[in-house]
Amino acid sequence: MRKRLIVLVAVPWLVAGCGAANSAVRGYHRYTDPSVAMEPTIHAGRTFDARPVDRGDYRPKRGDVVVFTMPSWLNGRDTAQVKRVVAIPGDRIACCSGDGRVVLNGTPISEPYLAPDARETPFGPVSVPAGRLWLMGDNRGSSADSRVHLGDGGNGTVPATAVIGVAVLK
Repeated sequence: MRKRLIVLVAVPWLVAGCGAANSAVRGYHRYTDPSVAMEPTIHAGRTFDARPVDRGDYRPKRGDVVVFTMPSWLNGRDTAQVKRVVAIPGDRIACCSGDGRVVLNGTPISEPYLAPDARETPFGPVSVPAGRLWLMGDNRGSSADSRVHLGDGGNGTVPATAVIGVAVLK
């Protein structure tokens, strides 16, 4: 009876501990997105895993959700932010097509991760220079992303070296 009681008490704690340690075992880092900028993909306050990337080792891929630091975007604070890679070096991006979509290299793109009622604000065109990325939140109406920083040095683009992780979304 005593062994059964120990098993009944210990197993749930072990299982819970394995779930928490699972991220560390896989080498992922845990982040919590405090804002609504990535909804509906990542809801405010939700925790997600990200595969860490050494500075300078990120190989840009359109559609990646990345964790990055860009202190100039946050009044000098070196706080991690989360956005989606929409354009990579050599791309030309603008908004909007006749039906209100983002235009990448002359073609309106499909963005199934956006909320059905998402509205775009016109911008661009912007050519993404070598070594830089165009990042946007999935909640376009509430995201201070590349569009908001067009007047910054870099014309709204972010150095790829600012990426510190790639989200692993389930």
